[in-house]
Amino acid sequence: MEKLGGIKQDQGIKVSGARAYFLSGDLVRLNVALQSYGLDFLTKRGYTPTYTPYFMNQSMMEKVAQLEQFDEELYKVTGDGEDKYLIATSEQPLAAFYSDEWIDIETLPNRIAGVSTCFRKEAGKHGSDTGGIFRVHQFEKIEQFVVTSPFGNESWHEMDLMINCSEEFYKSLDLPFRIVSIVSGKLNNAASKKLDLEAWFPASQSYRELVSCSNCTDYQSRR
Repeated sequence: MEKLGGIKQDQGIKVSGARAYFLSGDLVRLNVALQSYGLDFLTKRGYTPTYTPYFMNQSMMEKVAQLEQFDEELYKVTGDGEDKYLIATSEQPLAAFYSDEWIDIETLPNRIAGVSTCFRKEAGKHGSDTGGIFRVHQFEKIEQFVVTSPFGNESWHEMDLMINCSEEFYKSLDLPFRIVSIVSGKLNNAASKKLDLEAWFPASQSYRELVSCSNCTDYQSRR
């Protein structure tokens, strides 16, 4: 990114505070191209592109977010009427979309490619990953989200497909990565199992999470 010269962090911090940035020139085109490529990649694999709202009513967010997220991750928007929260991932409005809905089991699985800008306070990550544009407050993301039947092993089969799809995507970009299975003590209340895809970043000589794939089984439907 330094060679391309399209990231302006000093100006981002001046305008919006820590973890803010401007992108310009080829980096903007690269960002848009990666989103378009990712969306096409999922569409060819049976996912329906879906653009979501950027904020949610508090009553809806409470159904899909973890308690600690309200303190460490979510931005609150106040005004007339019910308080709202900016989304941290399109997974949140996509899950809320199905609240109180009847779903014909014959239509499942329903594979969705969520498209959104994401907003995160990163309050619990103060002082960590402050170099570059890691753990920023605002970023674009293409999300895999699948609604499955609760019967048999369908949700586990879909989870395998999701992580395999992620692997294929990053292989197509020729990025070295590893898959990490998250120990049970690190899982949130929603996830029954979680796999992270971490790519190798030579500049920091470390692996960084790019994908987090979880099976929430019936957690959301019970809420």
